[in-house]
Amino acid sequence: MKELYQQTKIYFDSYTDQFNLETKKDQKNIQLKIDHSKRVVANMEEIISGMAVTEEEENLARIIALLHDIGRFKQYKKYKTFSDYKSEDHGQLGVEVIKESSLTDSLAESKQNIIFKAVEQHNKADLNPELFASDQELFFARLIRDADKLDIFNIFVERYKTRSQKDYVIKLSTEPEIQDEIYEKVLIRESINYDKLETINDLKVMQLGWIYDINFKETIGIIKERGYLEVIYDSMEQNERAEEIYQRVREYVNKNPGK
Repeated sequence: MKELYQQTKIYFDSYTDQFNLETKKDQKNIQLKIDHSKRVVANMEEIISGMAVTEEEENLARIIALLHDIGRFKQYKKYKTFSDYKSEDHGQLGVEVIKESSLTDSLAESKQNIIFKAVEQHNKADLNPELFASDQELFFARLIRDADKLDIFNIFVERYKTRSQKDYVIKLSTEPEIQDEIYEKVLIRESINYDKLETINDLKVMQLGWIYDINFKETIGIIKERGYLEVIYDSMEQNERAEEIYQRVREYVNKNPGK
């Protein structure tokens, strides 16, 4: 598995090198996903460093982390968007790309299925345990969701630290309101789709609610150490709903250090 991870790194660089798009903006977006994928590998390594996993499992986790967004490149080249609902599901696209590459053909079918299922399910609103054939498949799907979420947290938090609202909230209102639907969904710990957001505070409340989708105590420990929740809350337009949600999230983190 260690050798396969090294082969996967070579494959990833070779595959992504094919996406040399004409405009600076498009090439920048491709590079963003390359960089994101490599940071997710680093996040994965940090999460599993505190777990009792084998060397084989460590390398399997690294492979999944590097390949989890491999469908993004074909998606962006074809549609010029990273929006799944405006194009295609990038998790499913990723599985197609991996299968076409023959990269995992040397693995037992059970190991291949762990990779395919993790990549396919990493971007879903929620994980349905009934879709997984084994505890191992579910374990690695949960791992990649945590590693991915850590980098998404980080991307937004770095922007919030500089009070930058460019690029990612351009279509959202700066009004301080939090919609009823968003507020209620976070309170009952339901997932929220981006297309339901109307205000910047909606976005930030949704991000505070991401904590309920974190699977491992190791990941929650990293989130606490990096101070992500505090930065999000401090960057919000303050109101009673924002305060209530923040306090509930803090209470949850303190009482529930992982699933």
